[in-house]
Amino acid sequence: MTTDLPDSLAETWQPLGTRTGETSVLVASITAETTLYGPTEPEIRADRGESAIPPRSLFAVDLDVSPSLSSIGISPDSVLSKAAPEAKSQFVETIEGEGLAVENTRETHEFEAQNGTAGIWYVLEASYPIDSGDGTPRIATEAHVAVWPTETSYGVAGGTVPLETPDAAGGSNEDGLAVDPERDRETIATLVRTVDLGT
Repeated sequence: MTTDLPDSLAETWQPLGTRTGETSVLVASITAETTLYGPTEPEIRADRGESAIPPRSLFAVDLDVSPSLSSIGISPDSVLSKAAPEAKSQFVETIEGEGLAVENTRETHEFEAQNGTAGIWYVLEASYPIDSGDGTPRIATEAHVAVWPTETSYGVAGGTVPLETPDAAGGSNEDGLAVDPERDRETIATLVRTVDLGT
């Protein structure tokens, strides 16, 4: 099931596919269905990249927790400190499987989600492969992962932000990748503030 984008993003972003992964936290089994979105006008041709994830991307995760946390007497906010790192690790595994490299977590901070709960937001330092072949040039990239408690589970959303053009890394920017980190960070923040997850 593809998560619908908020109206403010639906015209300029499109779903690119869904990936499913499973993990466990405490006594619960978690199935995470991650929907990836890219700009409706791609900025790097598919034959020039090594990743199915575009340099600018968004993602939203639909979580199914079994048994439900409430049925075992656990509220989602009470175990956020254990669930959030698991969600981040799953996201890292997903994007690294698509050719991105995650170096470290640059920032971790709390934020207030739309539903009024306190969530955890990670900013990861990463790099993105922009040409095929040996000695692949990479561009500096940020990856954002926001995790917050919902009534029965967790909301998870975020995206990737290119920080430099391919020619800055010894490649070619013939496709015209537009680098605007502030715009892209605000787009991710809009997604996190408005996407309907876990309701």
